Amino acid sequence: MNLKFAKQGTTVVAKIIKMTILSQKHLLLSPKNWSKIAVLWQRLQQSFRLMVGVPDYATYLEHMRQHHPDLTPMDAKTFYRHCVDVRYPSAKSGIKKCPC
Repeated sequence: MNLKFAKQGTTVVAKIIKMTILSQKHLLLSPKNWSKIAVLWQRLQQSFRLMVGVPDYATYLEHMRQHHPDLTPMDAKTFYRHCVDVRYPSAKSGIKKCPC
């Protein structure tokens, strides 16, 4: 891969983002649109986390509240530990799976 091309590609993407922000700054700076931008940012974060296999704790809490109101949901640390254990079982279960 040509590194010069890669550098130019990131420069082009940065310029496109900059031009988009500058051309839409009246929308971005309007207080009535801040909540929409915040929701968009949260959804982007959630999408990127799901792409790399990190589960969404807020979605889990919502599911527990709707479908299992009688059960106490796990705290965040326990939830993430459970998800890692499910994805990469330990030697106790007899299945050896490398996370790499």
